[in-house]
Amino acid sequence: MKHIKKLVVLGLLLVSFGAAAQQQNAMRINEFMVTNTSDLMDDFGEHGQWVELFNSSYGTVDISGCYLTNDPNNLKKYMFPKGDLITKIKPRQFVVIWTDDNPHKGTLYTNFNLAPGEEILFVGGDGKTIIDRVTIPANLGENQSFARKTDGNGEWNIAQSTTPRAANVTHTEETKSQKMARIDPYGWIMALTAMSVVFTALVILYLIFKQIGNASIRRSRKKTAASNAPEAVKAAVAAAEEATTGETYAAIAMALHLFREENDTHDEESFIVTLNHTDRTYSPWSSKIYSLRQLPQINRK
Repeated sequence: MKHIKKLVVLGLLLVSFGAAAQQQNAMRINEFMVTNTSDLMDDFGEHGQWVELFNSSYGTVDISGCYLTNDPNNLKKYMFPKGDLITKIKPRQFVVIWTDDNPHKGTLYTNFNLAPGEEILFVGGDGKTIIDRVTIPANLGENQSFARKTDGNGEWNIAQSTTPRAANVTHTEETKSQKMARIDPYGWIMALTAMSVVFTALVILYLIFKQIGNASIRRSRKKTAASNAPEAVKAAVAAAEEATTGETYAAIAMALHLFREENDTHDEESFIVTLNHTDRTYSPWSSKIYSLRQLPQINRK
């Protein structure tokens, strides 16, 4: 039983090691620069040589334990340390390694420099399998990079512009503004389109508000007519709305007859004005106010 457990554990280790090796085989040298005076800067603000690796798979690849070297006779020249999250490269992503012979700066700093004519080799975790390699051209100028035409595969050429940590070929499509500038350089189509949209919207709003206004006027007229009608007519209309039977029509007719008879009836008025004469003897001089008037009195001592 113990032997079976050991065999199972050994098999799992072999499978995991094989899967890790297969993942590491997806890493590719994608771009590099030997003479860097004004291009990419590292975390210390310094310009240095750099090599870009690309994960061509659709799974995360851990390059810890793998090697990078410039000497085919020494494949284990620089090993990526284990236990650092920075060595886990996400799918279809890039990582830049600084080959400036300053390994004390961090994980992605090698212990060697690059020179024209040398090779750059990426070696698997076994220290023997060369996963990818490229020769540094002698005609590589200052601040020029050597890159693949297609990320992860294809031929190498001197790049027109450096693209560290990014795709070597960017597919640029014509933007909508550029397309519009090409089709309508003077803006006439845009102006006519904008004006037609505005005027169409105004016409639609006019029609909508007109219909709303007409509906409001009809509703107010109905309310006014209903409020001016007598109670008998209102009752008849209400009854007519409930049921239109013969009795209903008779009630409506009677109500209309009464309403008309009431409006046609007038009182007879006399146009003769009678004035009765009344005799009243009154003089302002005989008013009591003069008799109640106090006369001045003289106090003699």
